[in-house]
Amino acid sequence: MGQAVIDATIAELGECGYRALRIEAVAERAGVNKTTIYRRWRDKAGLVSTALIERQSEVAPPPDTGSLREDLLAHLRDIREVLHQPGVARLMQEVGQRTAVKDDVREVLDTIWSVRLELSRTIFVRAVERGELPAGADPDFLLQATSGPLYFRLLMLGRDLDDDFLEKTADFVINGARIPERLSPEPPNS
Repeated sequence: MGQAVIDATIAELGECGYRALRIEAVAERAGVNKTTIYRRWRDKAGLVSTALIERQSEVAPPPDTGSLREDLLAHLRDIREVLHQPGVARLMQEVGQRTAVKDDVREVLDTIWSVRLELSRTIFVRAVERGELPAGADPDFLLQATSGPLYFRLLMLGRDLDDDFLEKTADFVINGARIPERLSPEPPNS
């Protein structure tokens, strides 16, 4: 029953988007009563968060190949796969710019991102532990620097996330993370 509801939620999300998704439609597609869904999930945001996290857990945690570059490329391929899932793509299109108002769509994304970011940052933590990156490397910043170009390229430019782009992104981030602090620009003199 639980997996049927998760599958139905993902299917509905892909077809109609988050805002138009109705618990009744999910229940009908899953072959359960809507009260069954409401007993398990408090609202639409909780249901969609659970469904998307469940789906993302199929591609997480990031692999440990023993190589930062290979780990990073695997991670970028996972992001590409997730971004091409109809439910995720629809959800991302509906979100728009982040504001101080926390609506249920933002609640869904905040839940997904916190789980995903915590798992994904291990790529850079392991690289520091193996000596592939300097001890001062910031895993959270590197993760943002790695993921950001994919979201921009796909969502803003509408361009394909081909393997060449993923490799260039990985190499750019890795090379930038290896630059010693003394090579960073000095703060301007006041």
